Amino acid sequence: CFVFLIFLFNESLETHSLLKTKESIEKLTKENQELKRKYIKNEQYSENIGLYLEHIPKEFLRNVSKFLKLKNYERISLYVLAGNKFHIIGRYSENPTYDRNGRDSYPAESGYISKCLSNDNGKEYYVKEKLPADNKKYLEVVTKEALMSEDEINKLSMKSKSYFARVIKDEKKNVGVLVIESTKSKFDISAENLNSKLKELSVHHMATLLDISDKLKGEDLNG
Repeated sequence: CFVFLIFLFNESLETHSLLKTKESIEKLTKENQELKRKYIKNEQYSENIGLYLEHIPKEFLRNVSKFLKLKNYERISLYVLAGNKFHIIGRYSENPTYDRNGRDSYPAESGYISKCLSNDNGKEYYVKEKLPADNKKYLEVVTKEALMSEDEINKLSMKSKSYFARVIKDEKKNVGVLVIESTKSKFDISAENLNSKLKELSVHHMATLLDISDKLKGEDLNG
């Protein structure tokens, strides 16, 4: 009888332990499902916010393009300098072919965009016009001046004949470059007037856009 009572007591303990374990598992399962639901919700929210913020630069550039009355043979792009590369933040053109972003990054030492940062004439912008219409001469000039290979030039979606690049600064340093391109040999307005019009737009707003986009990409700016 004594052994039997011990057996019953052990069985009771095991049953109680199993019930407690089952309750714990059910509780943990519910908590896990709730955490998973909240995680998915937060992920969707973060993704939506990220997509919204990523579209801000393009919408801003669209409005700048309208303000400057750019045509469908022109486009405007905004770049951030990160390390030894330029990363494109946004681009806009009325022409769908020129509206595509193309490469995500460009070497900081090549292209007419690099001429802007190395400009030593005291101006905050760099302008290049009247590039040759003949393809052979165009390749010769651009490879020499912009330090780009013929292969890189041939892959460009827009073989621009005119460039206007303006440095974007925050309170301390250069943070990016705004580039306007045209397939025409000259812009419709002078570089001085173009720069004045951009000043009317409060260029520091562009620095804010660059800062937002940089945070989204998780990269550090270099001045």
